[in-house]
Amino acid sequence: MKRRQVLQQFASGSLFLMAGCSAFSEESGSFTFAIVNRRERHYRAEFTIWNDSDEIIRDGYADIAARPPGDGEFTALSFDNLPRVRNGDTITVRINIDEETFEETYEITCNQSEHAENNFFFQIRRPGAANTNESGMEFTGSRC
Repeated sequence: MKRRQVLQQFASGSLFLMAGCSAFSEESGSFTFAIVNRRERHYRAEFTIWNDSDEIIRDGYADIAARPPGDGEFTALSFDNLPRVRNGDTITVRINIDEETFEETYEITCNQSEHAENNFFFQIRRPGAANTNESGMEFTGSRC
């Protein structure tokens, strides 16, 4: 009887330990970061993007065009050729815009998802717009 109990506990423990193993064989996926401007004003931003190994992926300055006139329009500056990612990876972005610094870390959770992509955005919205902070500038990302 003790042997059977030990085998059952071992089997249960093995299943528990293997629950996260799919991440080890998971294929890496693309990652997109973009700065989205919903204001009718041009911005210049200084930015740094790095991964969980503290490796700088991209840094520099960028000009973000004003959005064109009209409701619902926006401009976006997308950063291409970023490293591929797996679930559990983290990407940190620091942006200095209008003499204010914003920083946030985004954990990849949507890799290989049918419902969402690995997207992380810095949104420049109107101050006081729904779902924004006082400045109207904030990070958002895909959620799975």
